[in-house]
Amino acid sequence: MTDEPRTPDSRRGLETAAVVLGLARPMVDADAGLTADQLRWIAGRLVESLAEVLRIAVGRRGPTAEWGGGDEHDAPTPSITRP
Repeated sequence: MTDEPRTPDSRRGLETAAVVLGLARPMVDADAGLTADQLRWIAGRLVESLAEVLRIAVGRRGPTAEWGGGDEHDAPTPSITRP
């Protein structure tokens, strides 16, 4: 199996995820001074990108692979605690 994505859509999804990650890194620095809405926006983009990357990864492993307990809507929602 190759490290190259199998389709142009896969390649585009991985490229998009890399761009989103590059944008997100400076946004989560302690001194970034972002609003809750801005952080929520980047979190949404990161979730979309992660879902796309997982879809690509599952597609590369075959139809029987399931990560996260099934599709993205059936996966348990982790609880987040604040310090």
